[in-house]
Amino acid sequence: MKTLLVIIFLMGSIVSAQSENKSFYVSEKIDAISDAVGEYNSVEYSVKSIDDNLLYKIINKTDYDIPYSKLEVFNNGYSVLISAFYGTLTFFNNSGVKFKLIKLSADIDVEYERSIKSVIDINTLLVLFSDLKSGFSTIQKYNFNGKNGKSFNIEKINITGLAYSGTLNQICLSYIDWDRGGNIKKGFSLIDEDGVLLKDYNANFEKGFFAEDNQFIAFSNKSLISINTENLEINFQSKPANGELYIDVTASKGSIIAVAAEAPKLQYGKWYYKNPTIIKIDLSGKLLNKIVVKTNSFSDFGFKKTNKALLFTVGHKSITLE
Repeated sequence: MKTLLVIIFLMGSIVSAQSENKSFYVSEKIDAISDAVGEYNSVEYSVKSIDDNLLYKIINKTDYDIPYSKLEVFNNGYSVLISAFYGTLTFFNNSGVKFKLIKLSADIDVEYERSIKSVIDINTLLVLFSDLKSGFSTIQKYNFNGKNGKSFNIEKINITGLAYSGTLNQICLSYIDWDRGGNIKKGFSLIDEDGVLLKDYNANFEKGFFAEDNQFIAFSNKSLISINTENLEINFQSKPANGELYIDVTASKGSIIAVAAEAPKLQYGKWYYKNPTIIKIDLSGKLLNKIVVKTNSFSDFGFKKTNKALLFTVGHKSITLE
């Protein structure tokens, strides 16, 4: 038997928007195994508290060519395994025990290239999946017990980003479209939980989240934008400097902290970055602080909020920000 062990943070066909102040996070370990029976992947999902205490583990085995599922965690420790391939949601309690399996649609079939966007706000899950034939996307809402709430369609497909605030009754959708000349048009829409359009913006994002101080903050690798969620006006919009790319953004204590890095290189199926620049800006986009970090190539990174500090981790190195 041949076993290949790979540890990564998955970025697959299911994309999650970043959320502030989460109580738990997920790390994933892939075991790619080839034996006499065949080839398959075993993915181990570890649900941990922000202080790295393990709550439980979930192991999911699939054929080697099936896209990986994504585990989302509610703020009470319950979780849901989202399979884009099967179009299913599998719910687990805060001990890691499976208690419910749901199909997103009665007539949904297996599909290799299906994309599902998902985001959790406290203990509410929002999922979005598109039907290219109809030209519609469906948005569904679930609580942590797997109870289905609202469901509605929107006349948008090719969704690139999703963010949600139940408190504000606001959903942000980023999308790609084409005009009559075949040119790519990027934009995003702010809608309410009934699908009613609140405002369109000439911007685009891949990850976004609702923060304190009435802000919606979103970014792609080439842009960062902040919107006032009360008057729906843009606070500021910026690009990274010197040909760098944004790789992560968070908000803390009335400011925005963004990390950019040199353009990455693809090695062994993962993107490797170097020398991140960490900037702290106020709600109008004014620069407050800047940290340049010299590093070797890295692929694992991210913000981490503990009870004591805000950290940005780069490989095995942690930078204390507050």
